[in-house]
Amino acid sequence: MKNGLLLFFLSFLVIPAMGAKKKSPFAYCGGWHGQHVGSNRIGIGTAELIAPSWAITAAHVAKAKAATPEKRNIQINFAGHKAGVRKAYLAPQGDLALVRLKTPMNAWPKVALLDKPLTKKDGVIKFTLVGHSGGLHFHRDRRARGMGMNARHITTKKDNPGKAGDSGGAWVIERDDQHVLFAVIHGGGVGTQPAALRKWIDQTMKSSGEKANWVALKKSKK
Repeated sequence: MKNGLLLFFLSFLVIPAMGAKKKSPFAYCGGWHGQHVGSNRIGIGTAELIAPSWAITAAHVAKAKAATPEKRNIQINFAGHKAGVRKAYLAPQGDLALVRLKTPMNAWPKVALLDKPLTKKDGVIKFTLVGHSGGLHFHRDRRARGMGMNARHITTKKDNPGKAGDSGGAWVIERDDQHVLFAVIHGGGVGTQPAALRKWIDQTMKSSGEKANWVALKKSKK
């Protein structure tokens, strides 16, 4: 009887602690899983949620879905929530794509987009690399320079934490109130800057009534 009462009391201490698990600040980043209908071929990558019904990724990740949508079943795994992809849209240039989800994720965290492409005048930008190869992972204190359409990771092949399956992942500037994506991972230390394709992104999303959250680059105080 005493043991039963003790276990009952302890359950009130343990259950709240288990339920208090903090959601990752990178929950907007999901793992792309594309299955070819009629075969066992699987395509993997990474994508980020930028609006309730929209995610951004690399064009080479979404290319097969855009070309033959009926032959590709795509799911993006956002921390256990598997979102189906309705349609993929390839940007007219750069390695960038938008995908529209089958069901809006209204309450899920989204990542903001930098409103202007970084250039050499902006100098070196400190960022966090976020990918989903083998599960969500992130690497802080990375450095990059903007070059118009693209941005380049200042690193070496040995030191670069990106790996196969991270294509479509994000280079983000972390702020206290939000994360700001300025480049989508292409590979080889190069990322495409969505801001260079802002007009196309806004136009593609327009019919859905949803918009990406474009924010300015905040200059650090001297």
